[in-house]
Amino acid sequence: MGWFTALLTRERISPMPRLRCRRRFWRHVLRELRERGGGRRESGGFLLGKQHGSEAVLSAFLPYDAIDPKALRGAILFDGSRMDQVWAECRRLGLDVIADVHTHPAGFGQSGIDQANPMMPERGHVALIVPNFADGLYLPGSIGIYEFRGAGKWIDHSPSGSSFFKIDGWLW
Repeated sequence: MGWFTALLTRERISPMPRLRCRRRFWRHVLRELRERGGGRRESGGFLLGKQHGSEAVLSAFLPYDAIDPKALRGAILFDGSRMDQVWAECRRLGLDVIADVHTHPAGFGQSGIDQANPMMPERGHVALIVPNFADGLYLPGSIGIYEFRGAGKWIDHSPSGSSFFKIDGWLW
């Protein structure tokens, strides 16, 4: 019984993150976002991985424009009819869509367009927003983290930073 009490206490003090990835993977995602946006337009993609209990481990990035070549037009306009290609890639890799990520030209707040048009309108889906077209190394605490709750409602987890989204690794 002692180990269970210790686990519950740890969960209250330092809850398990909902999202986790390796630092190398996150650097790759930021580099892809920066290059695909060219410093002048929004870019984004789906974050794929595996769910392990209440925690999801991210391991693959599927850029929107790799599926829909016309998706990056300043703002992101992804053709939803191409989701069958996303699901095919998930099956091929044995992964699931866990979250999505996209850039903004300045801050990481959700726009009205973001709120009204979730990339995955499924309760619990997480949307990450990286500021300044991903022009640097942005970590949890300096990115937007939003959870879709259905019926147009969102929870802002941005202030939770790395207690919600943990990036593993020592050196950057």
